[in-house]
Amino acid sequence: MINFDFQLKTKIYFGKDKENEIASILNEHGFKRIAVIIGKGSVRKSGLLDRVTSLLDESNIEYILIEGVRANPTIDFVKPALKTIKGYRPELLLAIGGGSVIDTAKSLGVGYYYDGDPFDFNLHKCSPSKCLSIGVILTISAAGSEMSTSCVIQDDLTGTKAGFNSELVRPLFAIENPELTYSVSKAQTGYGVVDIMMHTLERYFQPSDELEFADDIALGLLKNVVKAGGILVKEPENYQARASIMLASSFSHNGLTSIGKKFFMPVHQMEHALSGLYPSVAHGEGLAVLFPAWATYYVKYDVDKFDQLAKVVFDSFIEDKMKNALEGINRLKEFFRLFDMPLTFEDLNIPDIDIEKIVNKISNNGERIIPHHIKPMDKEVMYEICTLASRR
Repeated sequence: MINFDFQLKTKIYFGKDKENEIASILNEHGFKRIAVIIGKGSVRKSGLLDRVTSLLDESNIEYILIEGVRANPTIDFVKPALKTIKGYRPELLLAIGGGSVIDTAKSLGVGYYYDGDPFDFNLHKCSPSKCLSIGVILTISAAGSEMSTSCVIQDDLTGTKAGFNSELVRPLFAIENPELTYSVSKAQTGYGVVDIMMHTLERYFQPSDELEFADDIALGLLKNVVKAGGILVKEPENYQARASIMLASSFSHNGLTSIGKKFFMPVHQMEHALSGLYPSVAHGEGLAVLFPAWATYYVKYDVDKFDQLAKVVFDSFIEDKMKNALEGINRLKEFFRLFDMPLTFEDLNIPDIDIEKIVNKISNNGERIIPHHIKPMDKEVMYEICTLASRR
């Protein structure tokens, strides 16, 4: 276990009707002027937006509404919204939604104190120095952005999707009522489950010591997600299952499942290239296709950990470690199929998908090698994994 410093500033308000406490939470912190960030309509249609704004009105909390964030949020949305934010001068940004809305709020939050293009942070040209306070009312269990240091935005013009990490963008608070996710479709629930598992698996498959505290947390979280996900397929309004998935979303990406470890997310890097070039691909969809292909390629380099995953999470106990490891990958794919997730590029319904273009984007035309502790992922490896993702 490596040396580390770890602190979580995000306070979770968890449970039924917790969103009704929004005004008192804001008053507790002295916020009287906020900007509310939402997506393209579901928060409005559900009545949640009206309930929140009524509570704000009753407490004389001023607000403006920034509406229309799409999945795979873009810098083209952030830039004009940032002008509005700078003109209004809010004390806090309240994101009501899932990861796309939260990441947009994060980009706005750091962009507020920056004179240049906020996408500079995503391109790692510079680092943010300050951020507006961010609060969240979570409506989709998926990205974990409600407690993370990550902010992912894309530029459709260049097909570039990239993220940066900073403690500055970790939200001040997150309100999590599992009932707010009852209306989330089976497909969207599946995308979320995949993303939660990938945040955890990509940390788990980094090098570990013999007694790695984070790995045991990761395996326990994954086992819980598989159990809860199986229930939600049949009972989409099962409160306990929704609650487990919601909490797993937050704890899969807040640093706990990699505490004491160095980590990197190679499959996320590949997916960012995929959905950056093909924005119609949901992040969870892309991960569902790419991770099994990545696992199939890399299983021979990390048999013990794949074997352990199969045993602990999928209750597979084949004596031969390699066979058991491969069975674990098969059972993961079977779990994804419960949510009708795509498992190949063909399933994404993209006409004439260009593997060469995807690989060139991931590898920066062959100049970039994604690290791995045994077999770094160069352009040739990327091509092989994408080829595996093309096969049924």
